[in-house]
Amino acid sequence: MNKSVSSFNIRVYGLIVKDEAILLSKELIFGKEIYKFPGGGLEFGEGIIDGLKREFNEEMNRQILDVEHFYTTDFFQISQFNNKEQLISIYYTARLKNNIENSSKIPLKNLPVFEWMSLETLDENKLEFPIDKKVLNMIKTVYRID
Repeated sequence: MNKSVSSFNIRVYGLIVKDEAILLSKELIFGKEIYKFPGGGLEFGEGIIDGLKREFNEEMNRQILDVEHFYTTDFFQISQFNNKEQLISIYYTARLKNNIENSSKIPLKNLPVFEWMSLETLDENKLEFPIDKKVLNMIKTVYRID
């Protein structure tokens, strides 16, 4: 047990796979461009799937359909941004109601850019967060991509 942790940070993410490609979010976080799965933090008083739907609406103005649980963090992970928080990430597969189109290729603060990346060529090192790396490998197993 890590006694320095005093709170939980619950994150919810969508895994959108289409034509053997997965949708990633390129975001500007603390001045650094990073790739991650689309989604974000759960707000107080919000259901987990409602939070996921809100994140997709806020970040890309899109609705998601056919939401199904894929993975919940099953190991201890401290937040990279606050060493007093334990991170719990919940991932769902889903599909977009409409295609995504970016108006820019460069992310700005609070304005991510979305990119489709081939599951066959996507390497876990492209992703920033440890849990995302684990989930990518799980997805590749499900889709039988080595």
